[in-house]
Amino acid sequence: MALAMEQRWARLLRAPSSCRRSANEAAEAAHRPRLVMAPRTKRAKGGDARVSRQMPWIFRNEVVNVPELIQHGKTSLLVDVENSEGRELGVAMCTLARSGGINILVRIKQGRMLTDNVAVHIDRSFLQGRLQRALEHRRRCFGDATSYRLVNAEGDLLPGVLCDRYGDTLCLQFTALAAEELLREELLAALEDLLSPKAIILRYDVREDRQLEQAHVRPPELARGASPGLLEVETASGFVFTADPLEEGWTSGAFFAERSLRKLLAEALRSSPEGQSSAVGERKGKAKGQPPVPQVLSLFGESSGIFAAWKGAKVTCALHKGEGEKVARAARELLARRNGCEEHVTYFSLGTEPRLDELGTCRGTFDVVLLEPPALAPSYGKLEEGERLYTAWIALAAAACVPKGLLLVACRSRTMSVVRLMRCINMGVWSAGLRARVVHRSAHAGLDSPIHFALQDTNQFQLVALRLAAL
Repeated sequence: MALAMEQRWARLLRAPSSCRRSANEAAEAAHRPRLVMAPRTKRAKGGDARVSRQMPWIFRNEVVNVPELIQHGKTSLLVDVENSEGRELGVAMCTLARSGGINILVRIKQGRMLTDNVAVHIDRSFLQGRLQRALEHRRRCFGDATSYRLVNAEGDLLPGVLCDRYGDTLCLQFTALAAEELLREELLAALEDLLSPKAIILRYDVREDRQLEQAHVRPPELARGASPGLLEVETASGFVFTADPLEEGWTSGAFFAERSLRKLLAEALRSSPEGQSSAVGERKGKAKGQPPVPQVLSLFGESSGIFAAWKGAKVTCALHKGEGEKVARAARELLARRNGCEEHVTYFSLGTEPRLDELGTCRGTFDVVLLEPPALAPSYGKLEEGERLYTAWIALAAAACVPKGLLLVACRSRTMSVVRLMRCINMGVWSAGLRARVVHRSAHAGLDSPIHFALQDTNQFQLVALRLAAL
């Protein structure tokens, strides 16, 4: 123990002056609990090998001193991470959950690295530095714009934290229980110091991640400032996104991630060739002596369907049946009214299990179909069921398209690799009796959603566009 203490003080003295803290802060850092990692079983795999290469996650089977951590009696801890040989790897947050009176690690991603320097004190100034770095990146990318994703978890070196900026209102989310319990108050203060927002809203839209962490899911709440009223974000094209930050029915940050989807949709509606519009749209167009009105089906999208209606399409929005249907419809109706296109939007409900008979007379009538389900495979344990659901929903969406129609598939499941998603698309389109050409594929949410360099296979927002044809 004495040797470990000496190593930490030596590390502090070797650190540059910008990293040195007061004596009290250094002492606090020196008394953080240790998290000891298992030795690697292979040269490049297992144990402490990944964290040594800057991997920000620590898996539960890589920790060898769980009983020692349990003795602290806390569900969340800031710990100094060491390898099996006693070499310091950095500071991490870890979560322990109580089950049957015994504290155990409950999910795969338990440890989340904050820094590789154990001499650093995790306080408000530390968080301000990370936030300042994130803000500078957005300013370089978006100039004077004030609406974007400000913090994207590990991509901005703040694991378990998401923050979206809507002008002078911030929407903050915690995907990791440890981040919420350990960093919440200091992070709120750091955000106030940096941006002086009128309001900071705590939202809980990332339900799957919080449920995996055994964290509570609550309605949105005002954490700082005064009630901001409706949020508004105007795009360069003139479309205005609006939402009530204190209401459910929409997902904070989704509008920013869907920039590529809106661009693709606008091009598809603008260049819709004659002779490929649905029979319904063709009849309406001929009756008015105008080009056919494109028919668009939006399956569970939050804003893309309303954007298509604003672009002049006739849109049908499908919502999941259930307790959240009412608030989801209210959010879309609010958005349609703000953009003056509510007369072009109709709504209907679909069950949680895709069934072709629910399409009824809508089968084969839409020029463009948008499939934007929630994360159907939120974890690797639900991957097989998620693949089944993606395949079934893609089959339903393809069946709703006219011949030569356009199908846009958006996937928000991080566990779905490109290969897995394309396999689901292939099976879904084939089971609908169709074939398809891939005309667009992307797998990134945008410049304001950076990805940690060690997590390059993370699939935040995959988008695939398909031109359908008969077999």
